Amino acid sequence: MSDASIFIVGMNGSGTTMLADSLGRHPSLYMLPIESKVLPYFIAEAHRFGDLTRPVNRRRLADEIGRAMPYWHANGKTPLVLSDEALADCRTLGDVVCRIYQHLAAAHGKPRWGDKSPMNIQHMSAIARHVPHSKFVHIIRDGRDAAQSFHRRWRFEPRHTIWRWKQAVSDGRRQGSALGAERYLEVRYESLTRQPEAEMSRICRFADLEFDPVVLESSMRFMDAPSVAAGAGRIVENSEKWRTYFSTRELAALESIAGKLLADLGYPVDTVGDRDLSPRQRRYFRVRDAVVRTPSFLREYGVLRAIPRYVRYISAARKQWSVSRY
Repeated sequence: MSDASIFIVGMNGSGTTMLADSLGRHPSLYMLPIESKVLPYFIAEAHRFGDLTRPVNRRRLADEIGRAMPYWHANGKTPLVLSDEALADCRTLGDVVCRIYQHLAAAHGKPRWGDKSPMNIQHMSAIARHVPHSKFVHIIRDGRDAAQSFHRRWRFEPRHTIWRWKQAVSDGRRQGSALGAERYLEVRYESLTRQPEAEMSRICRFADLEFDPVVLESSMRFMDAPSVAAGAGRIVENSEKWRTYFSTRELAALESIAGKLLADLGYPVDTVGDRDLSPRQRRYFRVRDAVVRTPSFLREYGVLRAIPRYVRYISAARKQWSVSRY
C-alpha cells in the first residue's frame, strides 16, 4: 500500500465535501473533517520561520500551524502541540505538515491521511513540491449547478460563482496536466453520483486503496435530493438543477462567462461565451458574497455559538484570501 497523501480539490459546491466524507470512511484513510484552508498560506510564508533544521524554528512553525482553526478543531478544539521527539527528524515545511496530519490520522487509528480544501486547486504545484508523495483528485461539476447551489444556500451572486468556477477548473486542469496521471485524477460529479461504485472504485485505485463498500456512504448535511437513498446516507444523483432554477436570461448571462469551458467539458450550452468579469465587478461581488453569508452563518449556529465560530472562520479566511487569486 502506498503512503501517498490524498488532496481533494475543486471549485466550491462541486462535491468536494461529499467525496471527502465518503473517502474518509475508508479504514486506511483519515480525512481532515473540515477544510484546512491555510496550508497554501503557510507554504507562502515558510520563509518567516527561517532554517527548519533548527529545532526552535520547527517548533515555532508546528505550533503556529497547530493553533490554526482547522487543526485546532480536528484536535478536539484544542491547540495541536507535537512533541519534540515527533519533530526531531523534520527538516522542511512539508515534513512538519505531514507529521501534523500523521498525528491526527494515528489518533483515529489510520495509517494514511488526506485533505479537502477547494482552494488548494490554485496551489497544487506548490503542495506537490512540499509534499512529495501527494496525489490530487479534482472533482468537476457543471458550473451552473455550482452557481445554483451557492445561490440557493447563501444567496451568492451566480455570475461571480461561475466566473470563479471557470478560473478554478482551468487552473486545476493546467496544473494537473503538469503533474501527470500518476498524481492527478479528474472525476465528474455527475458520474460519481450516477455510478458511485464504479467511480469510487476508480478513485480508490488511483489512491492505492483497496476498495471498501463503506466509501459509498455519505452523511452530507446538504445532500438535498428528496430520496430514500439520500435519507439512508447514500451517494445519489443530484444534477442539472440549474435547468429549472435559473431563468433563460440568467442562464444566458452565466454561459456568456463560462459557456466555452462548459462546452469543452461536454456540458450542453446555448451560448459559447468566455467573457471576463472586470476587477471592479469581482471586488464588489466578493464583498457582497461575504456580507450575505453572515446572516446565514448566524441562523445556522445561533448567535451565541456563531460569534466565536465566526471569529475563527474570519481568522482562517484572512489567511486563505491572502494567497487566493479568485
